[in-house]
Amino acid sequence: MTFSKCRTPIIDEALEVINNYSNMDSKKNKGIDRREFIELSTKGVAAVSLFSLPIISSCGNSETTKTVFGACYHDCPDRCSWKVKTIDNKVTDFQASQNPYTAGKLCDKMVNFPNDVTFHSDRILTPLKRTGEKGKGEFAKISWKQAINEVATKLKSIINEKGGEAILPYSFGGNQGKVQSKVPNRFFAHIGASQLERTICGSAAVAGVLATNGQTTGVLPEDIIHSKFIVLWGTNPVLSNQHLWPFIQKAKENGATIVVVDPFKSQTAEKADWHIQPYPGTDTALALGLMHVILNENLHDQDYIDQYTVGIDELAEHVQKYDPVSVSQITGLEKETIILLAKTYAQSSPSLIRVLIGMEHQVNGSSAFRAVAMLPALTGSWRHFGGGLMHMTYELFGASLNWESINIPKELASKETRSINMIELGKALTSKDLNPGVDALFVFNSNPAVTTPNQNLILKGLEREDLLTIVSEHFMTDTARYADYVFPATSVLENWDILDSWGSTYININEPAIEPLGESKPNSELFRLLAREMGFSESYLYESDIDIVKNTLQSDHEYLKGITFESLRKTGGQRLNLPDKWMPHAQGNFKTKTGKCHFYDEDIEPSLPTYIPREYNKTDREKYPLHLLTIKTPKYLLNSSHANIDHIQKKEGKPYLEVNPNDASTRNIADGDELKVYNQRGRVFITARISNKVQRGIVCMPQGFWPSLLKGGSSANALTDHLLTDLGRGGAIQEAKVEIIKV
Repeated sequence: MTFSKCRTPIIDEALEVINNYSNMDSKKNKGIDRREFIELSTKGVAAVSLFSLPIISSCGNSETTKTVFGACYHDCPDRCSWKVKTIDNKVTDFQASQNPYTAGKLCDKMVNFPNDVTFHSDRILTPLKRTGEKGKGEFAKISWKQAINEVATKLKSIINEKGGEAILPYSFGGNQGKVQSKVPNRFFAHIGASQLERTICGSAAVAGVLATNGQTTGVLPEDIIHSKFIVLWGTNPVLSNQHLWPFIQKAKENGATIVVVDPFKSQTAEKADWHIQPYPGTDTALALGLMHVILNENLHDQDYIDQYTVGIDELAEHVQKYDPVSVSQITGLEKETIILLAKTYAQSSPSLIRVLIGMEHQVNGSSAFRAVAMLPALTGSWRHFGGGLMHMTYELFGASLNWESINIPKELASKETRSINMIELGKALTSKDLNPGVDALFVFNSNPAVTTPNQNLILKGLEREDLLTIVSEHFMTDTARYADYVFPATSVLENWDILDSWGSTYININEPAIEPLGESKPNSELFRLLAREMGFSESYLYESDIDIVKNTLQSDHEYLKGITFESLRKTGGQRLNLPDKWMPHAQGNFKTKTGKCHFYDEDIEPSLPTYIPREYNKTDREKYPLHLLTIKTPKYLLNSSHANIDHIQKKEGKPYLEVNPNDASTRNIADGDELKVYNQRGRVFITARISNKVQRGIVCMPQGFWPSLLKGGSSANALTDHLLTDLGRGGAIQEAKVEIIKV
């Protein structure tokens, strides 16, 4: 930063602080770290004040300052919002905005985001073309003009020879901004590419809740403070829903009991009043067992059932086979625990069950959500403020935003092309029966080499020399290492977007704080350039990002009353205009075909939620006796994001496999031993941690670590299978068996 010779004493003091800061470790000073800057000296306060305003000397020189609002783009229910200050395209302050839900606090993953992503020294800032073998990560810099020309030429050749379906887009929650995640789909629909079923996470849970209630939106997050008995079923908010946790603590201060149902003793389970620890994949049986007790003990709300539900007779008969003794044998819980949980839940008011996605990743994961969603209607807890089921909130935005501005245009929506499930990517890339085969893979907002099951099969597909792979990215991820072309994507600090939320009621605008660094461009611009190079003239391929943001807010829906492009630019985020007392099912009003809660539905197979475990053959049971859980236990990673950042790796530490003491003893394994975890799909080398966080016969491994940064080049998904769930075609990732040995 340059100051005029015409300085004041306060500028001299500020410069002293700035110079001290500038002399710190250069690696630490990539980008900014305002917190460290302020801590250097009490004089930092003056410096901060100066940085908030244009610096004007008596000689007339000035520097441009800017303050904008933005929001986190990660796949998270919280959707942190922030305020960014800049001077001459350099970020000088990055902090949480005063969104009442996120309460002026960023999560542990995002507090240093500008340094960790935008200004990171390893960030890709120019287009790259592969020069070495696939997977080696050897590239040369090329111009955008050359890269776009070569990619467009290759895509046209594939389309002419085999048709658009030979091209597969692959994206998911790496960027949940509506512009940068949705708009590229216009390009792929236009060329007739294969459609991607984006179902790896959330779809099975949603399918189950929809089958019962017809909608996922139940109790709103802030209203949990009114609940008196809170069951956190398969969710770990201390780690993965950090801004909900203070509301849960407030409920506890108001007298609520906190119960966690989870096969793993998570951080939330450690803080709860009661941890229920069933075997993995047995949630459906547990929920049906609770219903058995509630009905047999006459603890149900018959009036609510009569008015607002269908299928009680079929359900009552069905749950008789799920008596406490039988459910105890399935779940591994004491029968007394099952009875006590059922009675306490039914007799508490308001009682609330909080679910997200944790229990969906099993073969009958959707049935589990379907069954759990029935409990509030069975007990009538929907009648009470703070009572019922809390799940997702995305439907509120689905009802209120102008989705015509974001979605595929009507003239393309009727095009029928084949669909490929993202969970089966490895299968699709290596299949000899797929016609046409996948000749081009276009990856953006995703890192499938890390996050998608059956990792080794995916890598085998990515190794194909005849597969054209194009990646839009910030870093040389494990997927990008296999690309033929890598395009530099903007970070969220450099592009326009609008972000709804699947876990809160706030909508956020994201205004670019700085101009794109290097030659980076938004995903949307990448596809505009490709469309132009391929000679397409349709206007929907060229709409600007800011126009899409503005048009998305052009809605007269009551939820958007008082929310405009201009108002969001002033505040960053606003809560939807919802009723003060949101009680969606106090008087029924379910969004099912009957308008009632469905205990039974003859149009679904099976017509009642049923516990149907995965059957393993005898050989697999004998060779791989341990059930593997691969879950989100890392504190500083979000899926695979940030796993390559040095200081985050140090804070996170190396990954561990949680092993029960009994299983460790029988294999002569001690705490800290190096292990090989293996099955028929792959192996992972990892350190043992002996603990009672898992029960006997179960081991737990963290997900999100990049294979290329681990010993042996494999991570958790080298062991998982590409199985699909019962409904929703989600990923049954937790259905994996392994064996472990000391190495």
